[in-house]
Amino acid sequence: MSQGNVEVMRGIYDALARQDLYSTPVYQGHEGARQVWREMLSVFGEVEVEVEQLVDAGDQVVAVIREREVGRASGAPVETTHLAVWTLADGKVIKLQVFDDRQQALEATRLRE
Repeated sequence: MSQGNVEVMRGIYDALARQDLYSTPVYQGHEGARQVWREMLSVFGEVEVEVEQLVDAGDQVVAVIREREVGRASGAPVETTHLAVWTLADGKVIKLQVFDDRQQALEATRLRE
């Protein structure tokens, strides 16, 4: 099932890249997830999300994500990289943890450097 989890996450990030707000990950229900993305997109005029790596960790997937945004009002560019640890059960996201630090993300899983 773990490779299936990687494919689920690939689909979620593909939907985000298309700005498909009807196929986003679950965050307190489907409508909650859509609302999170709508709010994020309302702040930025442009949003680009690049999945640098998806790492299979059994019932978890670690995503290394590079984001580039441009502030809607300020026009200021923002670029950041973060790690998302997604926990899945039966092909559905049940938990998301976001980290700036690689070691902290790995500690949230059973993976080691």
